[in-house]
Amino acid sequence: MSNTVTHQMDNAVDKQRQAWYTLPVDQVEAGWETSMQQGLTSEEAARRQTIYGFNELTSDSGPQWVRVLARQLLDLMNWIFLALGVASYALADYVTGSVLVALAVGNVYLSFSQEYAAEQTLAALRSLSSPVASVVRDGKISKVASRELVPGDILVVESGDSVPADARLFFVSNLEIDEALLTGESVPVVKQLLDLERPDEPLGDRVNMIYSSTIIPKGRGQAIVTATGMNTEIGKVASKLDENKDGDMTRLQKSLNKMYTVLIVASVLCVLIVLASVKFQANYDVGMYSMTAALSVLPAGLTTVMTVTLVLGGKEMTNQKAIVRKLKCLETLGSVTNIFSDKTGTLTMAKMVVVRFWMPDAGFFYVQPNGLAPVGNVYPTNGLTDQVNELDGQGNAIDTQQVSPAMTSLVQCAALCNMSSIHRHKDGQSSSASSVDQASSLTVPIDEKEAANVDTPTDQQKKPTGTVDDEDADEWVANGAPTEVALQVFAHKFGMGKPELLAHGWSVVQELPFDSSIKRMSTVCVKDQSAVVYTKGAAERILPLCSNLADDQRKSVLSVMDDLAANGLRVMALAERSLPNVTLDQVKTMARDNLESNLTFLGLTGIYDPPRPESRQAVDEAHRAGILVHMLTGDHEITATAIAKEINILDDKTMSKERLRALVMTGTQFDAMTDDEIDQLDQLPLVVARCSPETKVKMIQASKRRQNISAMTGDGVNDSPSLRIADVGIAMGKNGSDVAKQASDIILTDDNFATIIRAIAEGRRIYQNMQRFLLYYWICLFGVALLVLVCLAVRDPSGKTAAPLSTLQILFLYIVVTPPAGALSVQPASKTVMIEPPRPPTESIFNKEIIMDTIAYGLMLTILCIISFFVPLYTVGGHGVQGVDCDSDYQPGLCDAFFRARGSLLVTASLGYLFVMVHCRSFRNVEWDWEGLKTTLHSKTLMITVVLDIVFLCIFMYIPAVAIKGFRQLGITWEWGLTVALILFYIAYGEFYKLCKRKFMKPLHRHPTLPGITSV
Repeated sequence: MSNTVTHQMDNAVDKQRQAWYTLPVDQVEAGWETSMQQGLTSEEAARRQTIYGFNELTSDSGPQWVRVLARQLLDLMNWIFLALGVASYALADYVTGSVLVALAVGNVYLSFSQEYAAEQTLAALRSLSSPVASVVRDGKISKVASRELVPGDILVVESGDSVPADARLFFVSNLEIDEALLTGESVPVVKQLLDLERPDEPLGDRVNMIYSSTIIPKGRGQAIVTATGMNTEIGKVASKLDENKDGDMTRLQKSLNKMYTVLIVASVLCVLIVLASVKFQANYDVGMYSMTAALSVLPAGLTTVMTVTLVLGGKEMTNQKAIVRKLKCLETLGSVTNIFSDKTGTLTMAKMVVVRFWMPDAGFFYVQPNGLAPVGNVYPTNGLTDQVNELDGQGNAIDTQQVSPAMTSLVQCAALCNMSSIHRHKDGQSSSASSVDQASSLTVPIDEKEAANVDTPTDQQKKPTGTVDDEDADEWVANGAPTEVALQVFAHKFGMGKPELLAHGWSVVQELPFDSSIKRMSTVCVKDQSAVVYTKGAAERILPLCSNLADDQRKSVLSVMDDLAANGLRVMALAERSLPNVTLDQVKTMARDNLESNLTFLGLTGIYDPPRPESRQAVDEAHRAGILVHMLTGDHEITATAIAKEINILDDKTMSKERLRALVMTGTQFDAMTDDEIDQLDQLPLVVARCSPETKVKMIQASKRRQNISAMTGDGVNDSPSLRIADVGIAMGKNGSDVAKQASDIILTDDNFATIIRAIAEGRRIYQNMQRFLLYYWICLFGVALLVLVCLAVRDPSGKTAAPLSTLQILFLYIVVTPPAGALSVQPASKTVMIEPPRPPTESIFNKEIIMDTIAYGLMLTILCIISFFVPLYTVGGHGVQGVDCDSDYQPGLCDAFFRARGSLLVTASLGYLFVMVHCRSFRNVEWDWEGLKTTLHSKTLMITVVLDIVFLCIFMYIPAVAIKGFRQLGITWEWGLTVALILFYIAYGEFYKLCKRKFMKPLHRHPTLPGITSV
């Protein structure tokens, strides 16, 4: 039975992967045993569901907690803790064993909970498939969940839909599909009912197919579903993506693993040294000394503090609109040297808007872009001035409610020669606005009832109010082609959007759709029985049809068009023709060439996808941080260059023309270069236009060969390979594909480039704090380990070594260390964090200065601890260790000096650790001046730790049962004064050491100079 099921499933897969685009529609219909008129029956659809499964990607089942947990178990220190815990249990030291096991389990839990929460958030962000789909079943159109689609279903799609499955078209009406997620092509593909011949036809050229997860900006169609789920084109890509990257380790992980290996070896050596000192004749006391020696060089709380640091950093990143899927990428993010960013939607708003228009008699105007929000001031300008940011607030904005007749005609043309619509979300859901039905508008006038159903801006919205924030702009939703949407938003800013015009008596009685051969479209509109033809299209095709322009005027218009295009704008010409004595019946019989003749030229509009307001500032901040920003886009070279100049990726004020030409390439030019030729370039291009997914992969590989640390953004399925190989892959959360999100390390929930810069700043803060608390741990470990080894010289009367610290004292010191380390891990970023260049890619987190600080601070701490131990042991009534095996058999009088010395050492070490933390807050800045003292006193963690340490020290020293049987120590008296004196000396020593570093070492902070950015 199982073999039959397997064979049936294999046949189902093979059938879905046939080249259905090469067959005539009737053969496709017969092949899937369906009917284009009646569709499948409900019973047949249910039967096929059992064969073909649900229409969903297998990865959509939700986060795989086992895989996330397995990643946490790769941390070497967790296994070290467990091993030492077992050893502690073997020595009957159950307290130590329990603490170490708890540390390991707690660390795994913290890491797992954060990454699993990120995966759950990712699952909630999935947006590949439409929640519902329109299909023909049982002879009628019905709505079904898109996951319930099966091959053979008759799919009905229209403008605004996301295609739920792969399907073969058999009916289209002005259907265009945005296939950028699959092909990277930014221009929508016009679908046609052609029979293709080549089975190997490139996906982008299969004009008779529609594919899952692509978007329909315009038109409608019907198709036979040919593949669902993992058998769709997007499913094939998803199936090829494994989790290889999960096994990759960041440089921090590699450094820490090397450190752990060194510490394990050091731990073993310490144990051997202790055992060798007693000629391997061990008893309980020697065994506990060995355990103390082993623990003294192992940072028991380090992994936990590091995990908490990354978890808190991940949560802070979430607040900054960046979801961290893999915690360990945070430290890599802080060392990024190059950002390779998409343009559309990341650097720009991903919303085409009219930003310029020109009229023959009135000149140039600038329109404030606010995405789809129909608000924004309109300013007259003296030519194509670049100082548009200075226009706002100057008081020269025109009153858009009182404009000239010529401008009114231009705006009405933009609104009525237009099949798009915009509407506003209400209470999280789309309002009941509906776009003009494209099929009915061909021949049927739109009545006022239909117009009333279209959402119109309120009076407040119609009034120009300048800019709006992203949240307000995101409240608006558009249906239709991007260019038409831009013109519709433009018209709304004047209070003359299509819904308003329809409500005031206008009606669209005929549409002459856009034709790529003549590059224009027209509508015939009627008001008060007077008909007007409105036409828009390419200027070179509209101007010959205009009768109000002389030859020299046409040349002038073309010159203006060239100027607009040179600024990266998509130029649209608008014209009209009045038909005062023509009846509606006559209009319907007139030929298109006749209707689109004797036009009156109205003006030109310049349309483009404007940069986000914060993009330029973010790019400048990246440059100050020593990070190069590269724009990789599918747009044309002129548009890409214009945007790059506007946001300062390219600076034409400081760069020569030759330099600009060298830094701008097309994808074709870059792909044609060999790796050797690319490596010989002075600098990788800052702008790559008409960029393919392969170009992005090649660019990342070239950057890696230069030893750069690269962050790559992407949203499409075809971006997943470059996201995989980048050091930090960043996917778009709003408009990105699910496959891209799965391939990424970080997901931007707002698709905003500025969020990347904030994430890098957070990454740098996290890395700085890691260095701080790693330095802190190293100082503490070095001091204690050295102390333990030096104190091997201390012997009891039987010649056996006497440990300077008991096991519980060591554990107490670990507890004392952890809160200050945690406080260091959440320190705010230094003021210079984003004006420092990225650290060298080859630099270890344990750089020369950290090693030098470890020795300088740690050695002095060891000396002070030795003083605090030996003074009570051998002076002021102390005569050394006089008792034998004091740990296992306390002898009053004989062990008192030894136990009191231990108490003095514990007080000095525990309080000394707290003041070490203050020194570690910065590498060179003064921390014990007035400002630093205020910071210290305002640190709740540090103050509470000081108080609790003193309280617990008193409990552990002055309650005899706890002191003698638990901690193997006694209370101190005059030794408190010794401890205070040693701590004050240590504070002065640390400040003197930092003064020497400031005087003799090269400054940490320097302003970076980027090749081609701040110098030419």
